[in-house]
Amino acid sequence: MLYSVVSLILFNLPLLGFVLRENGGFSVVFSVCAAYICTTNMVFVALSVFGLRVLRFLCALFSLLNALALYFVSTYHALLTKDMMGNVLNTNFNEASAFLGGHLWAYALLGLVVGAIFWVLPLKPSPFKSKAYFFLGSGLVFALWGATHTKQWLFFDRHAKAIGGLVAPYNYSINAARAALAHLKHTPLKRFGLVPLQAQGRVVVLVIGESARRANYGIYGYNKPTTPKLQELLNHHEILALKATSCATYTTAVLACILNAKSGYENLPLFLHRQGVKVVWLSLNDGPPPMDVDWSPPLLELHQWFRQAGLDPKIIDYDEALALALPHLLARYPKDNLLVILHLKGSHGPLYVDKVPKGFAPFKPICTHSELNMCQSAALINAYDNTIAYNDKVLGLLVQDLHHTPRQAVLLYMSDHGESLGEHGLYLHGTPYLIAPDFQKQVPFIVYINPAFQTSLQTKPIKSNYHQDVIFSSVLHAFGLQKSPAYNPHLDIFQ
Repeated sequence: MLYSVVSLILFNLPLLGFVLRENGGFSVVFSVCAAYICTTNMVFVALSVFGLRVLRFLCALFSLLNALALYFVSTYHALLTKDMMGNVLNTNFNEASAFLGGHLWAYALLGLVVGAIFWVLPLKPSPFKSKAYFFLGSGLVFALWGATHTKQWLFFDRHAKAIGGLVAPYNYSINAARAALAHLKHTPLKRFGLVPLQAQGRVVVLVIGESARRANYGIYGYNKPTTPKLQELLNHHEILALKATSCATYTTAVLACILNAKSGYENLPLFLHRQGVKVVWLSLNDGPPPMDVDWSPPLLELHQWFRQAGLDPKIIDYDEALALALPHLLARYPKDNLLVILHLKGSHGPLYVDKVPKGFAPFKPICTHSELNMCQSAALINAYDNTIAYNDKVLGLLVQDLHHTPRQAVLLYMSDHGESLGEHGLYLHGTPYLIAPDFQKQVPFIVYINPAFQTSLQTKPIKSNYHQDVIFSSVLHAFGLQKSPAYNPHLDIFQ
Protein backbone atom coordinates (compact mmCIF):
# COMPACT_ATOMS: atom_id res chain seq x y z
CA MET A 1 0.00 0.00 0.00
CA LEU A 2 2.92 2.32 0.69
CA TYR A 3 4.12 1.98 -2.89
CA SER A 4 0.61 2.74 -4.20
CA VAL A 5 0.45 6.00 -2.25
CA VAL A 6 3.99 7.07 -3.15
CA SER A 7 3.44 6.27 -6.84
CA LEU A 8 0.18 8.22 -6.86
CA ILE A 9 1.68 11.32 -5.24
CA LEU A 10 4.99 11.41 -7.11
CA PHE A 11 4.14 10.10 -10.56
CA ASN A 12 0.47 10.79 -11.21
CA LEU A 13 0.00 14.50 -10.56
CA PRO A 14 -0.66 15.13 -14.30
CA LEU A 15 -3.56 12.67 -14.05
CA LEU A 16 -5.09 14.48 -11.09
CA GLY A 17 -4.49 17.85 -12.77
CA PHE A 18 -6.29 16.60 -15.90
CA VAL A 19 -9.33 15.61 -13.84
CA LEU A 20 -9.51 19.09 -12.30
CA ARG A 21 -9.03 20.85 -15.66
CA GLU A 22 -11.88 18.82 -17.13
CA ASN A 23 -14.18 19.96 -14.29
CA GLY A 24 -14.23 16.59 -12.60
CA GLY A 25 -14.05 18.25 -9.22
CA PHE A 26 -12.45 17.03 -6.02
CA SER A 27 -14.96 14.19 -5.67
CA VAL A 28 -13.75 12.66 -8.95
CA VAL A 29 -10.13 13.29 -7.91
CA PHE A 30 -10.82 11.39 -4.71
CA SER A 31 -12.38 8.56 -6.71
CA VAL A 32 -9.33 8.42 -8.97
CA CYS A 33 -7.08 8.21 -5.91
CA ALA A 34 -9.18 5.45 -4.35
CA ALA A 35 -9.32 3.47 -7.60
CA TYR A 36 -5.59 3.85 -8.18
CA ILE A 37 -4.57 2.79 -4.68
CA CYS A 38 -6.91 -0.20 -4.66
CA THR A 39 -5.86 -1.37 -8.12
CA THR A 40 -2.15 -0.95 -7.46
CA ASN A 41 -2.51 -2.74 -4.12
CA MET A 42 -4.05 -5.71 -5.90
CA VAL A 43 -1.40 -5.74 -8.65
CA PHE A 44 1.57 -5.67 -6.28
CA VAL A 45 0.04 -8.16 -3.86
CA ALA A 46 -0.38 -10.51 -6.81
CA LEU A 47 3.24 -9.91 -7.84
CA SER A 48 4.44 -10.59 -4.30
CA VAL A 49 3.72 -14.30 -4.73
CA PHE A 50 6.98 -14.47 -6.74
CA GLY A 51 8.94 -13.48 -3.64
CA LEU A 52 10.24 -10.35 -1.96
CA ARG A 53 13.29 -10.09 -4.22
CA VAL A 54 11.11 -9.93 -7.30
CA LEU A 55 8.78 -7.45 -5.60
CA ARG A 56 11.70 -5.16 -4.67
CA PHE A 57 13.01 -5.31 -8.22
CA LEU A 58 9.62 -4.46 -9.71
CA CYS A 59 9.11 -1.56 -7.30
CA ALA A 60 12.51 -0.18 -8.30
CA LEU A 61 11.93 -0.75 -12.02
CA PHE A 62 8.47 0.82 -12.05
CA SER A 63 9.76 3.79 -10.05
CA LEU A 64 12.34 4.52 -12.75
CA LEU A 65 9.92 3.94 -15.62
CA ASN A 66 7.22 6.00 -13.89
CA ALA A 67 9.67 8.88 -13.55
CA LEU A 68 10.62 8.72 -17.24
CA ALA A 69 6.95 8.55 -18.21
CA LEU A 70 6.25 11.55 -15.98
CA TYR A 71 8.97 13.50 -17.81
CA PHE A 72 7.37 13.00 -21.22
CA VAL A 73 3.83 13.57 -19.94
CA SER A 74 4.82 16.76 -18.10
CA THR A 75 7.25 18.16 -20.67
CA TYR A 76 5.48 17.35 -23.95
CA HIS A 77 1.93 16.82 -22.63
CA ALA A 78 1.99 13.42 -24.29
CA LEU A 79 -0.60 10.74 -23.64
CA LEU A 80 1.03 7.31 -23.48
CA THR A 81 -1.73 5.53 -25.38
CA LYS A 82 -1.41 2.35 -27.44
CA ASP A 83 -0.65 4.40 -30.55
CA MET A 84 1.96 6.48 -28.76
CA MET A 85 3.65 3.41 -27.31
CA GLY A 86 3.63 1.91 -30.80
CA ASN A 87 5.58 5.00 -31.86
CA VAL A 88 8.01 4.46 -28.99
CA LEU A 89 8.58 0.84 -30.01
CA ASN A 90 9.25 1.95 -33.60
CA THR A 91 11.55 4.85 -32.69
CA ASN A 92 15.19 4.47 -33.67
CA PHE A 93 18.14 5.57 -31.55
CA ASN A 94 18.73 8.76 -33.56
CA GLU A 95 15.17 9.93 -32.93
CA ALA A 96 15.22 8.86 -29.29
CA SER A 97 18.55 10.56 -28.63
CA ALA A 98 16.98 13.94 -29.40
CA PHE A 99 15.02 13.62 -26.15
CA LEU A 100 18.08 12.96 -24.00
CA GLY A 101 19.32 15.78 -21.84
CA GLY A 102 17.68 18.67 -20.10
CA HIS A 103 15.52 17.73 -17.14
CA LEU A 104 15.23 14.10 -18.22
CA TRP A 105 18.18 13.18 -16.02
CA ALA A 106 16.58 14.87 -13.00
CA TYR A 107 13.44 12.78 -13.48
CA ALA A 108 15.55 9.66 -13.95
CA LEU A 109 17.42 10.47 -10.72
CA LEU A 110 14.09 10.83 -8.90
CA GLY A 111 13.04 7.41 -10.15
CA LEU A 112 16.34 5.86 -9.15
CA VAL A 113 16.18 7.35 -5.65
CA VAL A 114 12.61 6.16 -5.07
CA GLY A 115 13.49 2.77 -6.48
CA ALA A 116 16.56 2.51 -4.25
CA ILE A 117 14.46 3.32 -1.18
CA PHE A 118 12.05 0.49 -1.94
CA TRP A 119 14.98 -1.81 -2.74
CA VAL A 120 16.49 -1.37 0.72
CA LEU A 121 13.22 -0.94 2.61
CA PRO A 122 12.91 -3.73 5.20
CA LEU A 123 10.08 -5.99 4.13
CA LYS A 124 8.79 -9.04 5.94
CA PRO A 125 7.18 -11.95 4.12
CA SER A 126 3.45 -12.26 4.79
CA PRO A 127 1.50 -15.50 4.86
CA PHE A 128 -0.56 -16.27 1.78
CA LYS A 129 -3.81 -15.89 3.73
CA SER A 130 -2.93 -12.30 4.70
CA LYS A 131 -2.11 -11.49 1.08
CA ALA A 132 -5.41 -12.97 -0.03
CA TYR A 133 -7.37 -10.91 2.52
CA PHE A 134 -5.57 -7.73 1.49
CA PHE A 135 -6.15 -8.47 -2.19
CA LEU A 136 -9.84 -9.19 -1.68
CA GLY A 137 -10.23 -6.23 0.68
CA SER A 138 -8.79 -3.83 -1.89
CA GLY A 139 -11.05 -5.30 -4.55
CA LEU A 140 -14.09 -4.98 -2.30
CA VAL A 141 -13.36 -1.33 -1.51
CA PHE A 142 -12.91 -0.65 -5.22
CA ALA A 143 -16.21 -2.35 -6.07
CA LEU A 144 -18.19 -0.66 -3.27
CA TRP A 145 -16.81 2.75 -4.14
CA GLY A 146 -17.70 2.29 -7.80
CA ALA A 147 -21.20 1.07 -6.94
CA THR A 148 -21.90 4.08 -4.71
CA HIS A 149 -20.52 6.67 -7.14
CA THR A 150 -22.17 5.62 -10.40
CA LYS A 151 -22.75 9.26 -11.43
CA GLN A 152 -18.99 9.58 -11.95
CA TRP A 153 -18.86 6.74 -14.47
CA LEU A 154 -19.84 9.07 -17.28
CA PHE A 155 -16.79 11.24 -16.62
CA PHE A 156 -14.46 8.23 -16.75
CA ASP A 157 -16.16 6.91 -19.88
CA ARG A 158 -15.91 10.28 -21.64
CA HIS A 159 -12.22 10.68 -20.80
CA ALA A 160 -11.19 7.02 -20.78
CA LYS A 161 -8.50 7.35 -23.46
CA ALA A 162 -6.87 10.38 -21.84
CA ILE A 163 -6.97 8.83 -18.38
CA GLY A 164 -5.57 5.59 -19.75
CA GLY A 165 -2.71 7.55 -21.30
CA LEU A 166 -1.86 9.35 -18.04
CA VAL A 167 -2.10 6.82 -15.23
CA ALA A 168 1.34 5.34 -14.52
CA PRO A 169 2.53 2.61 -14.65
CA TYR A 170 -0.46 1.23 -16.55
CA ASN A 171 -0.27 3.76 -19.38
CA TYR A 172 3.11 2.69 -20.75
CA SER A 173 3.15 -0.95 -19.59
CA ILE A 174 -0.28 -2.09 -20.76
CA ASN A 175 -0.28 0.05 -23.89
CA ALA A 176 3.23 -1.08 -24.87
CA ALA A 177 2.08 -4.69 -24.53
CA ARG A 178 -1.02 -3.96 -26.63
CA ALA A 179 1.08 -2.31 -29.33
CA ALA A 180 3.57 -5.19 -29.37
CA LEU A 181 0.81 -7.81 -29.61
CA ALA A 182 -0.84 -5.91 -32.46
CA HIS A 183 2.51 -5.89 -34.27
CA LEU A 184 2.97 -9.64 -33.74
CA LYS A 185 -0.45 -10.46 -35.18
CA HIS A 186 0.96 -10.56 -38.68
CA THR A 187 -1.08 -12.30 -41.35
CA PRO A 188 0.07 -12.90 -44.94
CA LEU A 189 -0.90 -10.02 -47.21
CA LYS A 190 -3.41 -10.62 -49.98
CA ARG A 191 -2.32 -9.76 -53.50
CA PHE A 192 -4.11 -7.78 -56.17
CA GLY A 193 -4.44 -9.25 -59.63
CA LEU A 194 -2.05 -7.97 -62.29
CA VAL A 195 -2.95 -6.27 -65.58
CA PRO A 196 -0.82 -5.45 -68.64
CA LEU A 197 1.39 -2.41 -68.09
CA GLN A 198 1.13 -0.18 -71.16
CA ALA A 199 3.09 2.89 -69.99
CA GLN A 200 6.77 3.22 -70.86
CA GLY A 201 9.45 5.20 -69.07
CA ARG A 202 7.15 7.15 -66.76
CA VAL A 203 8.40 8.53 -63.46
CA VAL A 204 6.38 9.13 -60.30
CA VAL A 205 8.13 10.74 -57.34
CA LEU A 206 6.13 10.33 -54.14
CA VAL A 207 7.52 12.51 -51.38
CA ILE A 208 6.23 11.78 -47.89
CA GLY A 209 6.87 14.66 -45.52
CA GLU A 210 7.33 14.40 -41.79
CA SER A 211 5.48 16.51 -39.21
CA ALA A 212 4.87 19.35 -41.69
CA ARG A 213 1.77 21.26 -40.72
CA ARG A 214 -0.04 23.21 -43.41
CA ALA A 215 -0.53 26.25 -41.21
CA ASN A 216 3.15 27.21 -41.54
CA TYR A 217 3.38 27.07 -45.34
CA GLY A 218 3.53 30.44 -47.04
CA ILE A 219 1.66 29.13 -50.09
CA TYR A 220 -1.35 28.49 -47.86
CA GLY A 221 -1.42 32.01 -46.45
CA TYR A 222 1.09 31.85 -43.59
CA ASN A 223 2.39 35.33 -42.76
CA LYS A 224 6.09 34.39 -43.11
CA PRO A 225 7.85 33.57 -46.42
CA THR A 226 8.56 29.93 -45.59
CA THR A 227 7.97 28.64 -49.15
CA PRO A 228 9.52 31.10 -51.65
CA LYS A 229 10.35 28.47 -54.30
CA LEU A 230 6.94 26.84 -54.14
CA GLN A 231 5.33 30.28 -54.21
CA GLU A 232 7.18 31.10 -57.43
CA LEU A 233 6.05 27.82 -58.99
CA LEU A 234 2.50 28.47 -57.83
CA ASN A 235 2.55 31.98 -59.29
CA HIS A 236 3.50 30.47 -62.67
CA HIS A 237 0.77 27.82 -62.34
CA GLU A 238 3.34 25.03 -62.38
CA ILE A 239 2.17 23.30 -59.19
CA LEU A 240 -1.09 22.74 -57.36
CA ALA A 241 -1.19 23.54 -53.65
CA LEU A 242 -4.00 21.32 -52.38
CA LYS A 243 -5.25 20.89 -48.84
CA ALA A 244 -5.29 17.52 -47.12
CA THR A 245 -6.19 16.03 -43.76
CA SER A 246 -4.15 13.22 -42.26
CA CYS A 247 -5.83 10.01 -41.17
CA ALA A 248 -3.77 9.80 -37.96
CA THR A 249 -1.28 11.79 -35.92
CA TYR A 250 1.59 9.31 -35.99
CA THR A 251 3.71 8.01 -38.85
CA THR A 252 3.13 4.26 -38.91
CA ALA A 253 -0.65 4.63 -39.20
CA VAL A 254 -0.33 7.36 -41.81
CA LEU A 255 2.02 5.31 -43.98
CA ALA A 256 -0.65 2.62 -44.02
CA CYS A 257 -3.23 5.20 -45.16
CA ILE A 258 -0.99 6.53 -47.92
CA LEU A 259 0.45 3.26 -49.20
CA ASN A 260 -2.46 0.84 -48.79
CA ALA A 261 -5.64 0.61 -50.83
CA LYS A 262 -7.30 -2.04 -48.67
CA SER A 263 -6.59 -3.41 -45.24
CA GLY A 264 -4.87 -6.77 -45.40
CA TYR A 265 -3.60 -6.27 -48.95
CA GLU A 266 -0.12 -5.59 -50.30
CA ASN A 267 0.99 -1.96 -50.22
CA LEU A 268 1.70 0.34 -53.16
CA PRO A 269 5.46 -0.27 -53.58
CA LEU A 270 5.08 -4.03 -53.31
CA PHE A 271 2.18 -4.12 -55.78
CA LEU A 272 3.85 -1.89 -58.37
CA HIS A 273 7.06 -3.91 -58.06
CA ARG A 274 5.09 -7.01 -59.05
CA GLN A 275 3.48 -5.02 -61.87
CA GLY A 276 6.91 -4.45 -63.40
CA VAL A 277 7.49 -0.89 -62.17
CA LYS A 278 10.94 -0.24 -60.75
CA VAL A 279 10.44 0.87 -57.17
CA VAL A 280 13.02 2.73 -55.08
CA TRP A 281 12.49 3.73 -51.45
CA LEU A 282 14.99 6.25 -50.06
CA SER A 283 14.80 7.55 -46.53
CA LEU A 284 17.06 9.00 -43.87
CA ASN A 285 14.65 7.55 -41.31
CA ASP A 286 14.59 3.98 -40.07
CA GLY A 287 11.61 1.66 -40.06
CA PRO A 288 10.22 1.48 -43.62
CA PRO A 289 7.04 -0.57 -44.03
CA PRO A 290 7.50 -4.20 -45.10
CA MET A 291 8.02 -4.35 -48.85
CA ASP A 292 9.89 -6.13 -51.59
CA VAL A 293 11.19 -3.47 -53.97
CA ASP A 294 14.10 -2.96 -56.36
CA TRP A 295 16.18 -0.83 -54.02
CA SER A 296 15.67 0.27 -50.43
CA PRO A 297 19.15 0.75 -48.97
CA PRO A 298 19.75 0.88 -45.21
CA LEU A 299 21.11 4.14 -43.88
CA LEU A 300 24.82 3.24 -43.98
CA GLU A 301 24.57 1.97 -47.54
CA LEU A 302 22.62 5.07 -48.56
CA HIS A 303 25.30 7.36 -47.12
CA GLN A 304 27.98 5.41 -48.96
CA TRP A 305 26.03 5.74 -52.22
CA PHE A 306 25.66 9.50 -51.66
CA ARG A 307 29.44 9.79 -51.33
CA GLN A 308 30.04 7.72 -54.44
CA ALA A 309 27.59 9.97 -56.31
CA GLY A 310 29.72 12.98 -55.36
CA LEU A 311 27.31 14.64 -52.94
CA ASP A 312 28.73 17.12 -50.45
CA PRO A 313 29.46 15.17 -47.22
CA LYS A 314 28.02 18.07 -45.24
CA ILE A 315 24.50 17.43 -46.54
CA ILE A 316 24.33 13.64 -46.87
CA ASP A 317 22.40 13.36 -43.61
CA TYR A 318 19.79 15.91 -44.69
CA ASP A 319 16.78 15.78 -47.01
CA GLU A 320 18.58 17.80 -49.66
CA ALA A 321 20.68 14.71 -50.39
CA LEU A 322 17.53 12.77 -51.31
CA ALA A 323 16.61 15.46 -53.83
CA LEU A 324 20.11 15.58 -55.30
CA ALA A 325 20.03 11.80 -55.70
CA LEU A 326 17.07 11.93 -58.11
CA PRO A 327 19.11 12.56 -61.32
CA HIS A 328 21.28 9.55 -60.45
CA LEU A 329 18.16 7.40 -60.05
CA LEU A 330 16.79 8.58 -63.40
CA ALA A 331 20.09 7.60 -64.98
CA ARG A 332 20.11 4.27 -63.14
CA TYR A 333 16.68 3.34 -64.55
CA PRO A 334 16.72 5.18 -67.90
CA LYS A 335 13.85 3.44 -69.72
CA ASP A 336 11.86 1.83 -66.93
CA ASN A 337 8.65 2.93 -65.35
CA LEU A 338 9.97 4.23 -62.06
CA LEU A 339 8.38 4.96 -58.68
CA VAL A 340 10.67 6.84 -56.31
CA ILE A 341 9.39 7.17 -52.75
CA LEU A 342 11.30 9.68 -50.63
CA HIS A 343 10.47 9.67 -46.94
CA LEU A 344 11.86 12.92 -45.59
CA LYS A 345 13.17 13.79 -42.16
CA GLY A 346 11.12 16.93 -42.64
CA SER A 347 10.12 18.75 -39.49
CA HIS A 348 10.26 15.99 -36.89
CA GLY A 349 10.83 17.31 -33.39
CA PRO A 350 11.86 17.97 -30.78
CA LEU A 351 15.20 19.23 -32.15
CA TYR A 352 14.00 21.04 -35.27
CA VAL A 353 17.41 22.66 -35.55
CA ASP A 354 18.89 19.24 -36.36
CA LYS A 355 16.69 18.79 -39.44
CA VAL A 356 18.45 21.53 -41.41
CA PRO A 357 22.18 21.95 -42.22
CA LYS A 358 24.20 24.18 -39.98
CA GLY A 359 23.92 27.77 -41.09
CA PHE A 360 20.50 27.33 -42.68
CA ALA A 361 18.41 29.68 -40.57
CA PRO A 362 16.37 32.24 -42.52
CA PHE A 363 14.33 32.87 -39.38
CA LYS A 364 16.02 33.86 -36.11
CA PRO A 365 16.38 33.57 -33.14
CA ILE A 366 15.87 29.83 -32.95
CA CYS A 367 15.14 27.31 -30.22
CA THR A 368 17.91 24.73 -29.79
CA HIS A 369 16.47 23.02 -26.71
CA SER A 370 14.90 19.55 -26.76
CA GLU A 371 12.43 20.60 -24.04
CA LEU A 372 10.20 22.77 -26.19
CA ASN A 373 8.33 24.32 -23.28
CA MET A 374 11.64 25.86 -22.17
CA CYS A 375 11.88 27.91 -25.38
CA GLN A 376 10.37 31.26 -26.16
CA SER A 377 7.38 30.72 -28.44
CA ALA A 378 8.82 32.89 -31.22
CA ALA A 379 12.16 31.04 -31.16
CA LEU A 380 10.42 27.67 -31.25
CA ILE A 381 8.28 28.68 -34.22
CA ASN A 382 11.34 30.10 -36.01
CA ALA A 383 13.19 26.79 -35.59
CA TYR A 384 10.18 24.93 -36.99
CA ASP A 385 9.71 27.42 -39.83
CA ASN A 386 13.33 26.87 -40.86
CA THR A 387 12.49 23.21 -41.46
CA ILE A 388 9.58 24.25 -43.67
CA ALA A 389 11.85 26.61 -45.61
CA TYR A 390 14.36 23.80 -46.04
CA ASN A 391 11.57 21.51 -47.21
CA ASP A 392 10.69 24.20 -49.76
CA LYS A 393 14.27 24.05 -51.05
CA VAL A 394 14.14 20.25 -51.31
CA LEU A 395 10.87 20.27 -53.25
CA GLY A 396 12.20 23.02 -55.50
CA LEU A 397 15.19 20.85 -56.43
CA LEU A 398 12.96 17.88 -57.21
CA VAL A 399 10.65 19.94 -59.41
CA GLN A 400 13.66 21.38 -61.23
CA ASP A 401 14.99 17.89 -62.03
CA LEU A 402 11.62 16.62 -63.25
CA HIS A 403 11.06 19.76 -65.31
CA HIS A 404 14.21 19.08 -67.35
CA THR A 405 13.76 15.37 -67.91
CA PRO A 406 12.24 14.38 -71.29
CA ARG A 407 10.38 11.54 -69.56
CA GLN A 408 6.78 11.88 -68.45
CA ALA A 409 6.99 12.64 -64.74
CA VAL A 410 4.78 13.67 -61.84
CA LEU A 411 5.58 14.62 -58.24
CA LEU A 412 3.21 14.15 -55.33
CA TYR A 413 4.14 15.60 -51.96
CA MET A 414 2.09 15.06 -48.82
CA SER A 415 3.11 15.23 -45.19
CA ASP A 416 2.30 12.35 -42.88
CA HIS A 417 0.80 14.54 -40.16
CA GLY A 418 1.19 17.97 -38.62
CA GLU A 419 2.75 19.22 -35.40
CA SER A 420 1.81 21.16 -32.29
CA LEU A 421 4.08 24.04 -31.26
CA GLY A 422 2.71 24.85 -27.83
CA GLU A 423 -0.88 25.67 -28.76
CA HIS A 424 -3.19 24.55 -25.94
CA GLY A 425 -0.08 23.35 -24.10
CA LEU A 426 0.60 20.60 -26.68
CA TYR A 427 3.88 19.86 -28.44
CA LEU A 428 5.00 17.48 -31.19
CA HIS A 429 2.32 15.05 -32.42
CA GLY A 430 0.68 11.74 -31.55
CA THR A 431 -2.26 13.17 -29.61
CA PRO A 432 -5.27 10.81 -29.89
CA TYR A 433 -7.03 11.71 -33.12
CA LEU A 434 -10.41 12.59 -31.63
CA ILE A 435 -8.92 15.27 -29.40
CA ALA A 436 -5.91 16.24 -31.54
CA PRO A 437 -5.90 19.88 -32.72
CA ASP A 438 -6.07 20.73 -36.42
CA PHE A 439 -2.37 21.65 -36.36
CA GLN A 440 -1.63 17.91 -36.07
CA LYS A 441 -4.10 16.95 -38.82
CA GLN A 442 -3.99 19.59 -41.56
CA VAL A 443 -1.14 18.89 -43.99
CA PRO A 444 0.13 20.22 -47.33
CA PHE A 445 -0.49 18.36 -50.58
CA ILE A 446 1.61 19.50 -53.57
CA VAL A 447 1.21 18.18 -57.12
CA TYR A 448 3.58 18.85 -60.02
CA ILE A 449 3.20 17.47 -63.57
CA ASN A 450 6.16 18.10 -65.84
CA PRO A 451 5.73 19.52 -69.40
CA ALA A 452 6.26 16.12 -71.05
CA PHE A 453 3.30 14.69 -69.11
CA GLN A 454 0.87 17.60 -69.16
CA THR A 455 -0.66 16.63 -72.53
CA SER A 456 -1.86 13.28 -71.21
CA LEU A 457 -2.30 13.80 -67.47
CA GLN A 458 -4.52 16.45 -65.89
CA THR A 459 -6.09 16.76 -62.49
CA LYS A 460 -9.78 16.67 -61.75
CA PRO A 461 -11.50 19.85 -60.50
CA ILE A 462 -9.91 20.78 -57.20
CA LYS A 463 -11.67 19.79 -53.99
CA SER A 464 -11.59 21.82 -50.80
CA ASN A 465 -9.93 18.96 -48.94
CA TYR A 466 -8.31 15.61 -49.69
CA HIS A 467 -7.65 12.55 -47.61
CA GLN A 468 -4.45 10.55 -47.70
CA ASP A 469 -6.05 7.54 -49.34
CA VAL A 470 -6.03 9.34 -52.72
CA ILE A 471 -2.34 8.62 -53.23
CA PHE A 472 -2.62 4.92 -54.11
CA SER A 473 -5.07 5.20 -57.02
CA SER A 474 -3.56 8.47 -58.25
CA VAL A 475 -0.17 6.79 -58.61
CA LEU A 476 -1.78 3.87 -60.42
CA HIS A 477 -3.39 6.33 -62.86
CA ALA A 478 -0.03 7.96 -63.52
CA PHE A 479 1.28 4.55 -64.64
CA GLY A 480 -1.84 3.85 -66.72
CA LEU A 481 -3.18 1.16 -64.41
CA GLN A 482 -6.81 2.26 -64.24
CA LYS A 483 -7.94 -1.29 -65.11
CA SER A 484 -6.18 -2.73 -62.09
CA PRO A 485 -8.44 -4.29 -59.42
CA ALA A 486 -6.51 -2.17 -56.92
CA TYR A 487 -7.62 1.07 -58.61
CA ASN A 488 -10.51 3.16 -57.23
CA PRO A 489 -11.65 6.00 -59.53
CA HIS A 490 -13.24 7.83 -56.61
CA LEU A 491 -9.82 8.08 -54.92
CA ASP A 492 -7.96 9.42 -57.96
CA ILE A 493 -7.03 13.09 -58.34
CA PHE A 494 -6.33 12.72 -62.06
CA GLN A 495 -8.70 12.49 -65.01
